[in-house]
Amino acid sequence: MSVTTQAGVLSHQQGKRLRRRWEAADTVVASSVVLVAGIVAVFVFLCFQGYDTRIEQTRSRAERAAGVVAEGSRWVVSATLAALQGTATQLADGVAPQTVQAGFDRAAASLPVKPSLHIYSASGDLIPSGSAAQEPAAPTVSGADYFEAIRSGRIVSIGYQEGAGESASFSVAQRVERNGSFAGAVVATLPASILSQFALSQDLGPGSTVSVIRADGWIIAREPPLAKPLNLAGTAAMDSLAVGQAGSYVSPGSPADGVARVVGFRHVDGLGYIAVASISRATALAGLWYSIWVVSLLLAPVALALLIGSLLTARVLRRAQASSRSLAEALDRNEQLFREIHHRVKNNLQSVNALLQMHAIPREVRAELGRRIFAMSAVHEHIYRSGDFSDVRVKDYLHTLIAKVRAGANPDIEVVEEIEDVVVDKDAAGPLGLILNEVLSNCFKHAFPVGRAGTVKVSLARAGDGLVRLSVEDNGVGFDPAAPGTGIGRKLVAGFAQQLGGEVSTVSASGSTFTLVFPGK
Repeated sequence: MSVTTQAGVLSHQQGKRLRRRWEAADTVVASSVVLVAGIVAVFVFLCFQGYDTRIEQTRSRAERAAGVVAEGSRWVVSATLAALQGTATQLADGVAPQTVQAGFDRAAASLPVKPSLHIYSASGDLIPSGSAAQEPAAPTVSGADYFEAIRSGRIVSIGYQEGAGESASFSVAQRVERNGSFAGAVVATLPASILSQFALSQDLGPGSTVSVIRADGWIIAREPPLAKPLNLAGTAAMDSLAVGQAGSYVSPGSPADGVARVVGFRHVDGLGYIAVASISRATALAGLWYSIWVVSLLLAPVALALLIGSLLTARVLRRAQASSRSLAEALDRNEQLFREIHHRVKNNLQSVNALLQMHAIPREVRAELGRRIFAMSAVHEHIYRSGDFSDVRVKDYLHTLIAKVRAGANPDIEVVEEIEDVVVDKDAAGPLGLILNEVLSNCFKHAFPVGRAGTVKVSLARAGDGLVRLSVEDNGVGFDPAAPGTGIGRKLVAGFAQQLGGEVSTVSASGSTFTLVFPGK
């Protein structure tokens, strides 16, 4: 064999050793991993499902809150406008500003907060009303977007947030006409904190807001109040608010403070603004995160215990399998040793037979001894070839033995075999073969004188009760069982039968019949 071929064989053998077979321990670990992965997958699926459910519930809640803000703000703004309309009518009729102020206060008395009334001329300058309760006001509103809208022909206009923080406010303006010409505006200023009552009634949780936003994007009022006026025009938030008359969406971050919220909105028809209620996503999901945390604390020890248990079980299985492999290897080595022993015994017996044939002893004696040695060596050959070292199936062995004895006998003698596949102990096979050798040799030698033909029948069968019967029957000249024997054949048969724990009987009538009954397996 070349060096390259040897290297290839060695590499293949090493590869087979390196490739570990899939074992029961691997199945246990894999099953545990798959089970834990399945539990985690179901848990993750339920978490996502819970997240979607919670978001949908929060969106519905935000939409309902936006409806409340819309109705509440509509009432406040509508009541304020009604009071302003009466004031504008009085001014158009030439009623003095002091009288107008008193009438406005009476009309706005039903509002949750008292608005502050200011009267401005057509040029936007403040006209003092003479009321000591009047809040300070800008000396002019010329340039203010809500006043410019009034001056350009609008009847009603709502301004966006003015001021910041707790002092934030917004204005509602009503056009004043006298003799069909623009004569100025009456403006009611309301604190932005008026929305806090709507937010309080909804109990939307920390981080939540309620707002009123003009259609052009300017925030009219917000609770909590903004640090400065803010226009949402051009933002994703405003784009979402413009979709439909009412609805909700999830905002990744508010343009005002960057907080992620679930936003519900509703357009207020006729007043040109949008009522908005938003719930902090962190607040909305706080219960879900808590539930996930609690379930995780429960599942983690279970999953860990399952994995540790599977690893410990796998360790025990691997040790057991290692022991099993060691035992199997030891058994294989023992079988090889037994096979080698039987092979060598067979070879040694053949060597003894060969040496025997070289000695100057009578030919007949050499033949008998040779047959006996062959009977013993054939047992060992049959055992190491079959690989069964505890029991022997004697059918093939006896067939080989009969053929060996038959080879040197009269060819006119027919041998009939009726041998069942009987199993005997390995220690019984040798004596059984030697007994058959002696009996069959005597048949060929004495039952048929020279030139006479005949038949020898050899049968082996189970006899019941765990016994086995061997019989050799011929139709030869017969013999007298009581006559003394001249050789050692009878002694050998008696000795081997005793070794087998069997009983021997011989009948001579129209030939002879030899029977041996002994315990089987």
